Formats: sequence, structure tokens, C-alpha cells
Amino acid sequence: MYFKRKIIILIILSLLLAGQFCLAAELIPNDPDLAKQWYLSKLQMTNVWSMETGQSNVVVAVIDSGVDVAHPDLRDNIWVNHREILGDNIDNDNNGFVDDINGWDFVENDNDPSPKFSTDCFSLGTCSKEAILHGTLVAGVISAIGNNNFGVSGITWKAKIMPLRVLSEDGSGSTYDVVRAINYAIDNKADIINLSFVGETFDLLLEEAVNRAYQAGIVIVAAAGNENTDGHAINLDLRKMYPICQKGDNNENIIIGVGGSNANNQLSSFSNFGSSCIDVLAPGEDFWGTLVYKQGVDELSNYFGGEYSGTSLAAPIVSGIAALIKSYKPALNNNEIRDLILNNTENIDAQNPAFVGKLGKGLVSPLKIFQTLRTSTGTAKLIKGSTQAVYYYGADGKRYVFPDKVSYFSWYQDFSELKTISDSELAAISLGGVVTYEPGSLVKISSLPQVYAVSAGGVLRWVKTEELAASLYGPNWASLVHDLADSFFIIYKMGSDIATEADFNPTAERFNSSSIDVDKGLVNN
Repeated sequence: MYFKRKIIILIILSLLLAGQFCLAAELIPNDPDLAKQWYLSKLQMTNVWSMETGQSNVVVAVIDSGVDVAHPDLRDNIWVNHREILGDNIDNDNNGFVDDINGWDFVENDNDPSPKFSTDCFSLGTCSKEAILHGTLVAGVISAIGNNNFGVSGITWKAKIMPLRVLSEDGSGSTYDVVRAINYAIDNKADIINLSFVGETFDLLLEEAVNRAYQAGIVIVAAAGNENTDGHAINLDLRKMYPICQKGDNNENIIIGVGGSNANNQLSSFSNFGSSCIDVLAPGEDFWGTLVYKQGVDELSNYFGGEYSGTSLAAPIVSGIAALIKSYKPALNNNEIRDLILNNTENIDAQNPAFVGKLGKGLVSPLKIFQTLRTSTGTAKLIKGSTQAVYYYGADGKRYVFPDKVSYFSWYQDFSELKTISDSELAAISLGGVVTYEPGSLVKISSLPQVYAVSAGGVLRWVKTEELAASLYGPNWASLVHDLADSFFIIYKMGSDIATEADFNPTAERFNSSSIDVDKGLVNN
């Protein structure tokens, strides 16, 4: 058993050295409607997800028409204000809002940020289905729960959505409510604000609120807006729309303005454009996504649907990408995240000859962004100096050493993400400790007969019988056992024994520790 494993590792290493070992870095979620989300394959998200799927400590404020917080593909990703006690009618956290557990409705001024409408509004013509669905569609594009074998997948699978309702059932709203919602997002520590709406009137209070959000370090993303009533898209260089055309106090670019594109990388016919306000394009047509569901209302009888289009759906793609970047590298500030998005795009001038210079930096490219993150000194996750030692660069800015190749391969398939930096750069990064085996792995300490399963945080749990090991790992479980040298035993902790199948789930252990950062408690899962 031991020698077979060593031979396999040597074969892998020799193929790597020969340049012949290349596994596609893809992570394909099991969401059944994934194939209907064409824009995910356009953006090569399965490759991006192999590097980052998102973290639950990243919060995206969706300032919109409300979000269906009970939607089964969203509810576990809805932000929760843990400082508040639901139902006690007390403002426990003294933020000015009573029982604001999941956000706030600034239209009705209550603590339920879901869309609101009368059941007969459709027959009376007093509401718009698109307006009611709008915020829930946007939220799903950003962070519908991924890989849960249900519905669709968001750009990020775990980021929290903070729903802030400012648009009524007919799609109308006031800048006063938007300002209040932005202030709420600032005060409650949102990382990103998504603004999927536009208006023609400049408002000084809105300008000041957006500037406060920017100064607070929040990434702000806004939609370009769609064609006007005569069916013509607007050149924003000639006719400003807000908030997308808002600038900072010193004319800084404080908002990432997003236009819409089609499957051929062409500007969508409905999308506004202009060099002074548009920063990037993102797909914005034929979306299949999360809908508001209301039992007994024919117009709202489905959890999912399509095909919806608009720059309102292009903007949340960029918000989701910003959330993935923040998940991967929490120390990055809003300017650095903005620049990563803007400086790693696809040039689509050839597909848009009539709009050269009017589409910002081009088509957003999350894969290029993460390739840059993985290969830039200081942001690469795997680094080494002139010696053979390989380190994991943690979210806390420290380096964690892999004690051997076997522990390395428990986390990574190959060395393609390894970045060599100078010894002086390496020495400037503080040592944080040692990387333990990926949770779910099986190990055996050289001087002891017991076989242990690795749990989160480097906890060893004794698998009490061979029959149990076979039930958990299959009949070939013994070939999966790694030898752990006595000298490395001290970096692990001992946990409770595994006596039944119900005590341990190897797949769940791996999934719940989605990165070394998560496993070491440097970020939340």
C-alpha cells in the first residue's frame, strides 16, 4: 500500500516536470438550471470557481425593489443582522431601525425587505411584474446558492445579500430612499453596493451619499440603464444618467459603471454607452434566474424563469465578481478591487466598431482577474523562494509551509499556481505555521497503528474499525491513507472518535473547508 502510493506520486511529479500533466481547473456545480445560464460559460466561471467560490463574510447590499428573502435558492445567503433580536420591538443595535434582521424596506419603512404588492395589482394595472421581480433577479445573479443541486448558481455561491428596498411595485422610487439605503449599507458594513437603476436628475444628496460609501471603502457598481421611450440607447457622454455618471469629490472614478452585451460580445441594442460613465461591459441578455414566488398569484407562480434582459442584470455580474475578489483577498480595498476588474478585461472593439472608446475597458473577464491574482507577487496563494519549500500565502498576510508533497497534493492537483518570488520578498512575509492535510483525508502516524480522518482545523479523529473506514471511503480506503511523520504530529489536535457513519462525512468536510484560509479560520466559510 505505502509503496504504491509513493509510486503514483512520483509518476505525477515526473509528468509535471515533463510538462505533460495538465488537468483542467474546473469546478462544475450541480445546479440543474446551470445550462440555462449561458453567461456563466461565457465568463468561464467553472474555471474561476476552481479558485474561489465566495465567502459568507462578504456582504453585497442590493438596493432595489426588494428581495424574496424566503426564496429557497437565496434564503441561506440573505444577510442576518446578528446584533438585532427579532420580534422584541427594540432597536437592539441602536442603528435607528427596529428588528432589522435581514435589511430594511425604505418604501414602507418596515423590517421586511421583500417585494410588496397587492394581490389584485396585476389585474388593476397598478404594478409591474418586472418591477416586483427585479431585486430578486439581481440578488440571484450575484449570490444564488451554488452547488446545492437546486435551481441556478450565482457568480458567488456564499456571499450574503443585504436587501434594501427602495423601489415600489410599479418600479418607481425616490432618491431620498436611495440615500437612506446607502447610509444603511455604510453603517452596517456592506462590502459592495449594487445599484441596478438609473435616473436623469442630478441630486446633491445622492452624490454625497455615494461619496460617503466610497470613502467608507465600499465597492459601488451601477447599471448603465436601457434605451429611452423612443427605443434608442443613450450616449451618456451627451446626456448624463445617475448614479452611474456620479464622480468623486475630486472627479475620481468611484462607481464601476456597467453596460450590457450579448453572446457575441456586442453592445446590447438597449444598453446605454459612453466613455465618461461606462467602465466595463458584462452579459445582459436572456437571463434565467431567481423569481419572486407567491402562492395563489398566477404571475408569480415560479421560483425560476427567464428570459430577462437589461443592464440591471449586467451590473450584478460585476458585483458578484467583486465579491469573489473580496472573498479571495480580503485585504484588498475598493480601489484595488475596481482596478483589478477594469485592468483585466477582453478587448471587444472588433465586435463593436461603431462604439470604439465608448465601452470602457471592454468585456469583464473574471478568469483574467483571478489569473492575475494568482500570479502577482503578494496576492499569489502559493509561493516559494529559491529553496524547495512551498508556502500558502494566507488571508492574514502570513505564509504557511507545506511539510511535504503529499500534504500539498491533498489540497492541489498540480504546481501550476505556484509563484516563485525573491528570497527577500519571502523573508518579509511572516511565518504563520504549518499547513495540515485537507479535511477528509486519512492519515496514519508512523509510530501508532490507528488510522485517523482529518477534520477541519487539523483535528485528527480515530476511525475505530476497518469496516467503518470502508463504509466512509470505499473498499480501497487503505490506499488513501497517508503516513504522517511523528515530528509533524504536534501540529494536529485530537478530536472525538468516529464510531459510526453518522459521526463523519468526508465530502462535507472537504466542502466546508473550501480553502486553507477557511480551514485555519482566517476567513469564514
